[in-house]
Amino acid sequence: MLRSFLLLVLVSVCNCLSAQRSDWRTRIDRLVELADSLSMVSQQTFHINKFTSEDRPIRETWHYTVHNGRVIIFEVHYFLDSLEFQEVYYVNRDQLVCMEQYEIFYPEQDEDRILKGAVGFFDGLSMRQYVTMGERSGRNEQLPSYEVISQFKDRYRELLTNRPLLEKKGKAVIFVP
Repeated sequence: MLRSFLLLVLVSVCNCLSAQRSDWRTRIDRLVELADSLSMVSQQTFHINKFTSEDRPIRETWHYTVHNGRVIIFEVHYFLDSLEFQEVYYVNRDQLVCMEQYEIFYPEQDEDRILKGAVGFFDGLSMRQYVTMGERSGRNEQLPSYEVISQFKDRYRELLTNRPLLEKKGKAVIFVP
C-alpha cells in the first residue's frame, strides 16, 4: 500500500516537472515562431561601420523586427576575411528568450559550413538550455549564461541607440550643429 502511494506520488511529481519543462519551451517556441513569421514581412535593416580590436574595418548588417512597438527579434552579421559571424536574438518585453550565434566559413567556390555555433534558451535571466556545436573557442565556456546575457545587453543597447535614427530617416530629420 505504501509502495503504491509512493509510486503514485513519484509519477505525479515527474508529470509536473515535465509539464513545467514543456511550458517554458513551448512559450519560447511560440515567441520564436511569431518573430520569424513577422520578420519575413516587416524587417528593418541598417549598417554600422566598426573596427575590430586589431583595427580592421568591418561592416555590421543589422536586421530587426518590431511588434506592438517593441523589438521582438534582431540579427547582427558581418564578414571578416572568409568568416561570417551571425548573432540572432529573440526578445520578449526587452528580455532575451533565445539566442543563436554562429561562425561560418564562407568560401567563394564551395558550400559554406558552420565552424562553431551556440543556441541558448532563457527564462528571465536563467539559461534553461544551451547547446554548442563545432570547435570550442578559447573563451571561458563554464559561464556561458553571463557572457551571452552581457553580449545581448550590449547589442540591444546599440540597437536601441540606432533604431530611432533609422526610423527618422524617412521623416523630417532635424540636424543640430
